[in-house]
Amino acid sequence: MIADAAGAGLPDRLQADLVIVGAGAAGIALAVSLADTPLEIVVLEAGGERFSKVQQDHYRAASFTPAAHGQVDLYRRRVLGGSTSVWGGRCIPFDPIDFEERPWLGPYARWPIEYDEVAAFYPRALELARAGAPEFDAATALPGEPGPLVPGVASQDVILDRIERFSEPTDFGKTYRTRIASCPRIRLFTGAAVDRIETRDGGAAVAGVRARLPGNRDVRVEAGRVVLATGGIETARLLLASTAERPAGLGNERDLVGRFYQCHIEGELGELVFTAPRKSLRLDYQRSRDGIYCRRYIWLSPEAQRREALAGLVLRPAHASIVDAGHRDPVLSAMFLVKDSIVPEYARKMTALEHEARQRHGSGSGFYAAHLRNVVLGAPRLAAFSADWLRRRTFARRKLPSVFLLDPRETYPADVNAEQEPNPDSRITLSQERDALGMPRVAVDWRITEADTDRVLRGVRLITEAFAGSDTARLTVSQEAVERWQATRIPVGGHHIGTARMAETDRTGVCDANGELFGTRGLYIAGAAAFPTSGFANPTLTLLALTLRLGAHLAQAPR
Repeated sequence: MIADAAGAGLPDRLQADLVIVGAGAAGIALAVSLADTPLEIVVLEAGGERFSKVQQDHYRAASFTPAAHGQVDLYRRRVLGGSTSVWGGRCIPFDPIDFEERPWLGPYARWPIEYDEVAAFYPRALELARAGAPEFDAATALPGEPGPLVPGVASQDVILDRIERFSEPTDFGKTYRTRIASCPRIRLFTGAAVDRIETRDGGAAVAGVRARLPGNRDVRVEAGRVVLATGGIETARLLLASTAERPAGLGNERDLVGRFYQCHIEGELGELVFTAPRKSLRLDYQRSRDGIYCRRYIWLSPEAQRREALAGLVLRPAHASIVDAGHRDPVLSAMFLVKDSIVPEYARKMTALEHEARQRHGSGSGFYAAHLRNVVLGAPRLAAFSADWLRRRTFARRKLPSVFLLDPRETYPADVNAEQEPNPDSRITLSQERDALGMPRVAVDWRITEADTDRVLRGVRLITEAFAGSDTARLTVSQEAVERWQATRIPVGGHHIGTARMAETDRTGVCDANGELFGTRGLYIAGAAAFPTSGFANPTLTLLALTLRLGAHLAQAPR
């Protein structure tokens, strides 16, 4: 059953075996995975079935540091399906090295579970995301095109034949609505904003949750098990705000909730130049044998990471900066002019770089005039591109993930995406400002350490050296490029990781290896909030796998 809490005649009290708070990727995946069990499940989603700016305002942060971080409500969506309603669809698994103890990333870079325990659930996670088979090397996934991104690079420090797979992108709310509605043991209520987790025995066990409905009516759902599937920021917010029996917030006796906030470090760093024949380059998207859009990337090998004490890092060839009209490309200028309607994953980066480009043009009118000039002069090319885009993106169910434009000079900005160390000083806290429901808004303090910066630069230097030994590719990174990257680097703002991390004991984490909160029986964390480290990979696929692992645990555990 799915119903709007305001109009469903919802009683003041409900009972269930399990309450799932949040109906995004993690919450819906968990509900679907338990649909065939005897568990009576209530799912509470704060948003409605359609996006609402009024609802979205609840996600606005009171403050964020640094300014480059940007508002945290840009990527998240308070709606059925959560952020899957706006994600780009990129699916990359974590690797064994991500689960190894890596002391060079500090004392907290450690998972309490092994890689295989999560990898076992990747096939089902990919199935839920509609991203095809668990094949992430070109030889297996692309049998007709098994080669690396560029031939002739012999170094063991870079891996060039790994692929990322892309979901449709699948909106979990729309895709699994019917499945949930048809299950008599699942009751999903939209418009039900949980504002407090209720406990018993002095906070030693969970008792249920309190949800605030439109009109300021409260509903209590009693359950012996509660799963928070509300994302990295909202999970910390809810734990910190639930102070009825724990003044510091649930799970926060050691002041760890909200700490270790990680994103991924992003930005353009250097320039990739390919001298191999065009036909031997594999830079663009390709379809796998099961019809999934895939793309290769440049990965700093695990062997190099261990030897040189580095973090996870990938480079991708990118097109020229969209915001700078100096590229004279009609497609890129058209993309900039409609950037507000582009997937936030890409629009965010454009917005972050816009200020610098505006300064070079001197005035607002001149800035836009330069883009309009590119569009007018390149109208025939833009028309051809638009027709192909409508066919493969706008009207296609499985959508072309993004624009990639081949450069006739075979020269591309190098887009870096890197892991940062788990840093307890990087954190989400509560502010004094409150939203319309009375919940404290968050304050974001995202920090990059000097060691993070050093690892990125040393990793890129290794890739530069690897390419220098070939005659088919090179990566050039000038001092000016380094300084520009340091000035403009931004976090991938939709990747909110580590704020309620799992660990072996409560001295270093908030929840245990099964996601159960230390000190509060029956209260579980699902999603990237529980990740101890971030890897370089987008978190969605792994958070789905970790959630399915939690589902298997809940299905077996006594009620």
